[in-house]
Amino acid sequence: MLFAIDMNLLVYAHNEDSDFHHQAVRFIEQVFNEYDVDGQLNVCLSTQVLTEFINVMTRQTLTRPLSIQDAADVVQDYLDTGVLVLAHKETQMQTFLTLLKTVTTRRKMFDVVLAATLKDHGVAGLYTVNTADFEGFEWLTVINPFKTDS
Repeated sequence: MLFAIDMNLLVYAHNEDSDFHHQAVRFIEQVFNEYDVDGQLNVCLSTQVLTEFINVMTRQTLTRPLSIQDAADVVQDYLDTGVLVLAHKETQMQTFLTLLKTVTTRRKMFDVVLAATLKDHGVAGLYTVNTADFEGFEWLTVINPFKTDS
């Protein structure tokens, strides 16, 4: 199954001040070294996640924010891996509006946009630390890679 990576994991991996930094670095390195039988990565990224990554990593509220160019260089490094990048399809807005009927708060708006992108591309898995944000999307398998089953 193809899994998308949520923005929070990328931010944790590149924000050395994050409590999750080391876990995220290990996770990102692991998944970017796992390939399917056709030689394709088992993960993908959306244009939304990459854009949000640049936005968050350049915030001056971070102890060590990246410059816009440095953040763009990180995104370019991901693109250079050959990772599948999901852009919005023509069906995006209709899928978004349909999924939006399942939420009651505007706080989930960008989560719904991401879910719509994944649904339109047939991606049924998502790695994120914020699993609760994606509850209610029964077709989506959501995994927090930092949680281990006991």
